[in-house]
Amino acid sequence: MALNQVTVSVHQVPEAVTFYKNLGLHLIVQSPHYARFVCPDGLSTFSVHLHQEGTFQPSTTTVYFECAQLDQQVLSLKEKGYVFEQELKDQSWGWREAYLRDPSGNLICLYYAGETRVNPAWRLPESKHQHFLTESRVIHWLDAMQTALGENNAVALQSLFTADVRLLESPFAAPIFGSAKIKQHWDKVMGLYANVSYNLVGVQGNVGYAQLEGTWGISDSVVYSAMLALRFNPAGLCIEVVVWGGPTISRGAMLKNVSRQVPEN
Repeated sequence: MALNQVTVSVHQVPEAVTFYKNLGLHLIVQSPHYARFVCPDGLSTFSVHLHQEGTFQPSTTTVYFECAQLDQQVLSLKEKGYVFEQELKDQSWGWREAYLRDPSGNLICLYYAGETRVNPAWRLPESKHQHFLTESRVIHWLDAMQTALGENNAVALQSLFTADVRLLESPFAAPIFGSAKIKQHWDKVMGLYANVSYNLVGVQGNVGYAQLEGTWGISDSVVYSAMLALRFNPAGLCIEVVVWGGPTISRGAMLKNVSRQVPEN
């Protein structure tokens, strides 16, 4: 089950469309009585529906839109003439928030919570074994791993894994168990890589998926490209790493080789 669509009533659809488009939503459906938008991050949808039977009281429900660059977003909206009922404020529950209303009076909160939204310090203990992994948590973990590898910090690297973590790099190779042995393995392998970077692809359940990119050795004609599947426990430690991919010829080298084989007219 996913909550990915919310609808609010409005007095006029055209002015609501202008308001929410300038807010940062992407318009995908519009008719005289209805409009729907998609959020650029996460692809949840939000819609407005024309209230056709006289006046109505604005909804007492607050619609929240999370913004990674919240302060810049609020400043940009103010420059466009948006008026905020409550200025940016750091709340005691760990969220940073600002409130405004749409032209029909519906209350909107722009906020940033990050990891605190799903995993506050006071989360119920019995709930922690499910639905705990967030994109921000995986990104933080990837950043920490890249830093530990770059600094050759074995202690920091091993702190990101459980003691019995398992690494699977090929269906034809034996798995490697334990953070210490994985560190020894990566010490050998990482010496062949350069310009290594990680980019989050997505999260599903307790598994985070990331793209690993790098160059192989000192040559830019061979690149390393792989997908990582990282399985986590509720404490945020990685319990399994599965790698798909490996060294391959770079696109530039491939095109160069192809051009050499094409005869000139």
